[in-house]
Amino acid sequence: MKGKGEWGGWSYTFWRVVSTFNANIFRCFNESMSSQSGLCFVVMLRFKRTKTFCQRFLPSFPWKEKMASVVPPRTQDLHGVPRTHLNPDEPTDAYPMFGVHAVPKKHPGKIRVWVDGCFDMLHFGHTNAIRQARVLGDELFVGCHSDEEIKRYKGPPIMQEQERYEALRGCKWVTFVVENYPYVTRLKDMERFEIDFVVHGDDISVGLDGRNSYQEIIDAGKFKVVKRTDGISTTDLVGRMLLCTKTHHTGSVDDAASATSAVVDAAASHHMRYLTTGRKIAQFSNNRSPGPKDLVVYIDGSFDLFHIGHMRVLQQAKNLLSPAGMHDSLTPKLRELVATEGFTHVFVIVGIHEDAVVNSFKGSNYPIMNLNERALGVLSSVHVDDVVMGVPFVVTKEMIQSLGVHAVVGGRVRDEYQGAHAAIDPYEVPKAEGIFVSVNSGCDLTTDSLIERIVQQRNEFIARQKAKAVKDKASQDAKPAEYRNVKEVA
Repeated sequence: MKGKGEWGGWSYTFWRVVSTFNANIFRCFNESMSSQSGLCFVVMLRFKRTKTFCQRFLPSFPWKEKMASVVPPRTQDLHGVPRTHLNPDEPTDAYPMFGVHAVPKKHPGKIRVWVDGCFDMLHFGHTNAIRQARVLGDELFVGCHSDEEIKRYKGPPIMQEQERYEALRGCKWVTFVVENYPYVTRLKDMERFEIDFVVHGDDISVGLDGRNSYQEIIDAGKFKVVKRTDGISTTDLVGRMLLCTKTHHTGSVDDAASATSAVVDAAASHHMRYLTTGRKIAQFSNNRSPGPKDLVVYIDGSFDLFHIGHMRVLQQAKNLLSPAGMHDSLTPKLRELVATEGFTHVFVIVGIHEDAVVNSFKGSNYPIMNLNERALGVLSSVHVDDVVMGVPFVVTKEMIQSLGVHAVVGGRVRDEYQGAHAAIDPYEVPKAEGIFVSVNSGCDLTTDSLIERIVQQRNEFIARQKAKAVKDKASQDAKPAEYRNVKEVA
C-alpha cells in the first residue's frame, strides 16, 4: 500500500467515496439547471472542500483530471437544441459556457478575435462593431450574456437569450458564439478559446464594482478599441418603440406618466438621425452577382427591427435547394426549372420597402427604423446575397424580369396589413406564374410582438431608459483620452 503523499491504497478509496457522493449531487444539479438554487451552493461547497482536502493531504492527487472524469462534459438541452458544455473542467465555475458544438480548432497562423456583450435586438450598430472586429482577424468569437446577467447589470432585456444567441449565429462575420458569458471579461476564458485579442467599441462598459469590465484584458495587453456607431443603440430603439406605444394605458401613477413623456420626447429628438453613406453600404455588401448555376430567389418585406423571425425566413429561402426544400417547398414548375438548368446554389435578393410604403400598410409611427438602417440589418445576415432598396409593395412581372428572379418567397408569419392594403395580395403575379414559395419559419415573432413586449414591461423600460441616459453621460465624461477620436476600421 502506498502511504501519505502517494496516489493509491487508502487515499484512492477515500477519494472515490467522497467524489462519487459529490458527483451524484452535481448530476442532480445538472438536470435541474437551477443556478440560483441553494443546491448550487451546496454542490460548489462540497466540490471545493474535496479539492482542498486532496490538495492538502494528498499532494500527488490529480484532482482536476479525476473530477473531470467523474463528472463528464455535459450538454444542455434548451428548446430542444443540444448545447455543448465548453468549460466542463471547471464544474464550480459560476458561468458554465455553452456552444452549439465544440470549439473549432485554431489553425496555425490564424488570428482569433473576441467581442462580447448583450446584443439585445441585434442592430447595425452591433454588427458594425462585429464587422470591424472581424476585419482585424481571421476568426471572430462572440460571447453573449444570459438574461439573468443582463438584468443584474443593465435591466430587463427585450430579446430572450436564446433569441440573441441565434441572431448572432446568423451574422455573417461571426465564427462561433459562446453562450452564457459573464459581463466582466475574464483572461482565463481568452486563454481557453485561444483568443489573440479582445475588441470593444469606444464606449467601454463598467462592472458593478465601478471598474472597467475589461481591465484584466487591458492589463494583459490584449485589448483593442474600435469606433462605436453613433446614432443607433438598443436604448435608442426602445425610445422609438415607446413612441409607438405612447397612447397605451400603463396603469401607472402621474410621476411614471411624466417619466414616460420625458423619455419619449428625448427619443423623438434623436429619431432616425443615423445617416448612411455609400461607403457603409459597401462595407456591409457582399459585392457579388448571381452566377449561371445560381437559383435567384427574391423575398421582400419591411424587415423592421430585424429579428430571428426574419432570419429564419431568409434561411429557408437560402436552403431551397436542400433536400428538404426541394421536397417540401418548391412548386412543380420550380422543380422542373432546377432540373433543367442544373442550379446548385441559391442567390437571395431581399427587397426592402421604403418608409412611406411601410407606413401606408402599417400605420402609426412605423417603420421604427428608416430604410437605410433596415438595409444594413438585412445585409449583416449570412443568408443574404444582395438587397434592393425601396421596392414597391406588389411584386410585378416587370420586377421579376428585371432582377432575373426564378422564385419568390414569402413567410407565413407577418404583421397585419392596415387599410386598403389588407385586401391586396402582393404575390398574385408570382403565384400565377407558379414560382411562389410559402415558407414557415417556425417562429411567431414579429415587429408588433416585439413592441408588445415593451408595452407589457413599460415602466421597467422607462426606468431603464432614464438610468441608461445618466450612465451614458457619466461614461462619456470619464472616457480616457486614448478612447476619444477613434477611427472606424474600414
